[in-house]
Amino acid sequence: MKWNLLYFDDQIQNIEAFKELLAENFNVVGCSDATRFASMLEENNPHTILLDVHMPILDGHALYKSITENSFYNGCPIIFISGDQSDENKLRSYSKGGIDFLARDLKVEEIVVRIVNKVKMFLQMSNSLELGNLTIDVKSMSSSIAGKNIDLTLLELRMLSNIVRSFPQTLTRTELIQKVWGTDSVKVGTINTHLTNLKPKIEGWNHHIKVRDENIIVQKKN
Repeated sequence: MKWNLLYFDDQIQNIEAFKELLAENFNVVGCSDATRFASMLEENNPHTILLDVHMPILDGHALYKSITENSFYNGCPIIFISGDQSDENKLRSYSKGGIDFLARDLKVEEIVVRIVNKVKMFLQMSNSLELGNLTIDVKSMSSSIAGKNIDLTLLELRMLSNIVRSFPQTLTRTELIQKVWGTDSVKVGTINTHLTNLKPKIEGWNHHIKVRDENIIVQKKN
C-alpha cells in the first residue's frame, strides 16, 4: 500500500522530481498554488504534507498555519523542505510546528526514510477516530456521541473502532472477527449478537450499521 503525500511547491520541477523519487512509497499529489490548500486537503486526505518554505503569496510557514486551522486537516505530520539551511530558517520552521525540516541537498535515501518514519509514527499514534457526531478515543478507551459519553463494553468499543476505521470501505464479518479476536475460530453469529447489543447504545449516532450478507456497512442516516 502506498501512502498519500501532499506537496506544496511553487516550482513544478521540484514536484515532478519528488513524484519520481518517492514513487515506491507514496502517491505524491503536487500543488504549485498554495492558495488552493483547502480544496487539496478536502480531496486528498494525505498521510503527510510537505511544504516548501519559500513560496510567493503564502510561504510555507503561513501555509502551515492555514492548513492546521482548516477543518479538513486530518492531523497528519507536516514537514518543511528548503534550500535555505540557515539556522534561522530551521529554527523558525520547527517553532512554527513542523515535525521535521529537510534540506534539499540531502541524499534521497535519507529523505525517504525520514518521511516514511514520520508517517509510521503518525499511524501508530492515531488514537482518535471521528465519524459524524461519533468520537472514539482509542487511547483512553472511551467514546461519545455529540459530546455525550456512551457506555460500551471493551469488546463493543473494539468492534466499533474497527468498523469506523475501515469506513468508507465495507468490512466483512470474517475480517472483523480477525481484527477483534485475532482468530478465525469465533462463529460469525457472535458478531450478529454483539452488533444487536451495540445498536441501541449508539442510537444517537448520525450513521447506522447494517449487515448485508457477509458485509458490515456504515451509512449516514437520512
